[in-house]
Amino acid sequence: METIATTNRLRKISVWAIILTSVVISMVYVGTSLFVAERLTRPTNHPLSIDPRRVSADAEAWSTRTYDGVTLRGWFLPTESRRHLIVLVHGMWSSWLEMAALGRDLHNRGFDVLLFDLRGHGQSDPSRLYLGRRERADIRAVMSWAKQKGFSDDRIGWLGYSMGGSTVLMEAARNPGIHTVVLDSPYGDLPQLLKKQLSVHSGLPDWFNPGILLAARWIYGVRTDDLVPIRAAQFWGARPLLLIHGESDTIVPVSQARALAEAAGSACLTMTLPGVEHVQAYTQDPEQYVATVGAFFTDNLSP
Repeated sequence: METIATTNRLRKISVWAIILTSVVISMVYVGTSLFVAERLTRPTNHPLSIDPRRVSADAEAWSTRTYDGVTLRGWFLPTESRRHLIVLVHGMWSSWLEMAALGRDLHNRGFDVLLFDLRGHGQSDPSRLYLGRRERADIRAVMSWAKQKGFSDDRIGWLGYSMGGSTVLMEAARNPGIHTVVLDSPYGDLPQLLKKQLSVHSGLPDWFNPGILLAARWIYGVRTDDLVPIRAAQFWGARPLLLIHGESDTIVPVSQARALAEAAGSACLTMTLPGVEHVQAYTQDPEQYVATVGAFFTDNLSP
């Protein structure tokens, strides 16, 4: 009898040990997922580190407000003619500084240029990173400002890096006012991309990915499952589109660019560049990049 009682006590202890261990593991998993989701989506605002007039002596401080109350900030590089406006849209965890040299070079070719920070980046109002969903409202706010300045839709060119390009493309699917676009290294299928890149950015095994994504969605409102610009590209139609992507891109594989081009159809001109990393085409050959992009805008924007 004593042996049976001892066995039962050991069994109960084992059961409770298993339950306690499971609870602790679950708490660690949930806590880690919440922490990482918060860290990866938090704002990346930072003080301005250079004088914008080093980019262009005529740079003007710029701001506008989105429909949901976010103030965007940046710099406008005007020309006397006010003929063509090029809007540069930076990538994730970056700012307009990423595109400052490109903006300067395009301005020197006679374009009005807008360099601005998306919400939650640089000098714009703090906001969580929504990976292109809520940032679409920033694109619409820029469009409204540009129209007030006298730029019609067919005289506005858009050039987006990485997430910035994907954001422009997703907005364009429902916004025919976006007329002429250059996409440099955009993601085409975010859920597919996150299967690899989320672990890279979190530093955790990929079995944490479901927990991180669930925490991001339900706690912080960051939904990613339907951010698939390849689907949006199917609605591109005949609008001019130039897609630039490095064949050595280790962040967004060039296969996503090819899928985007196929979905967009014959209106899409595609340049895949050997040996070029993510959004490094301009850095690798600035003169050729500016000549190509400048000619594309000149040829496709209305006089």
